[in-house]
Amino acid sequence: MTQRNYVIAIIIIVLFVVLAAISFGIYKLVHGARRELTITTESSSSNSHSLAD
Repeated sequence: MTQRNYVIAIIIIVLFVVLAAISFGIYKLVHGARRELTITTESSSSNSHSLAD
């Protein structure tokens, strides 16, 4: 019976590590996309200001 408990504990730990890795990957993707959007927005807004002047 204790063998089965170890297997369940290992499966839960592995699932936790996998979910943590997936959430970290999603965080990096969102952070990178926001940075790209900010750079794109800043460059296009600066271009529009220079055209207006």
